[in-house]
Amino acid sequence: MNKIKLTIIIPVYNVELYLQECLDSLLYSMHKNKEVEVILVNDGSTDNSFEICQKYRK
Repeated sequence: MNKIKLTIIIPVYNVELYLQECLDSLLYSMHKNKEVEVILVNDGSTDNSFEICQKYRK
């Protein structure tokens, strides 16, 4: 059973310049703790933020 202890919600709107650094930092911090989930909420960005979210989803 997967027990989530912490959920991190990140609003995403035209943050292409910062998003990858943010997500890389989270992944680095989470590599020891598997009880964390990250939810990215993209509210119609007009830059490449959505594509970056899709890349990290995989």
